[in-house]
Amino acid sequence: MKIVKEGDTRSVLCHHCGKSTATYLLRDVDFSDRSGSVKNILAAVCNGCQQVVSVPAQCTPQIKQAFDQSRQPLEVRVPAHFLDILNVATQKIDDSLSEEFSKTLILYYLHALASGRYTQDELKSLLSSELAQAKASKRLSMKISQRQMAELTALMQQQNLSKISDVVKAVILKINQDLVQGKNLSGLAELRNVAAAFC
Repeated sequence: MKIVKEGDTRSVLCHHCGKSTATYLLRDVDFSDRSGSVKNILAAVCNGCQQVVSVPAQCTPQIKQAFDQSRQPLEVRVPAHFLDILNVATQKIDDSLSEEFSKTLILYYLHALASGRYTQDELKSLLSSELAQAKASKRLSMKISQRQMAELTALMQQQNLSKISDVVKAVILKINQDLVQGKNLSGLAELRNVAAAFC
């Protein structure tokens, strides 16, 4: 890979100017889907119209990191005792953790279920359990990446569920089954490692 530096020039084919010369300058560049942008990266800027015409390959890691970190809000309503389940599970992992870790715990489980590391068996049936039959009176809010939203959607389709809130509820009930009720503590050591990085 050729590494370019600020101020280098190259010949380009610009959408506005045709054949032109571009100079590598620091610019904010929008993602192709317009969902966000990556700030202050080297980009080839057309000397004629001052538009970004390309980005060098050396900036790919920065673009990927910014894209992965572009977050969207996720808000679901859950029964009040679901938050208690998350708090108890969090304390079982590490009693020095705050309740903020519960969101990380949900996302950890979501990824483990979507990637096949944890089995999805009985996940949908947990929504029919007595514990799930309560008014959803509390709000659970978090920001998630596009990858996490894709995992949520994939899990919703795999489990034949109609709402994202049902996926989140099923994940919390799985956390209850595994950690609070102690039916599967095989992931506890790894969760404690995650928690150590979180503190």
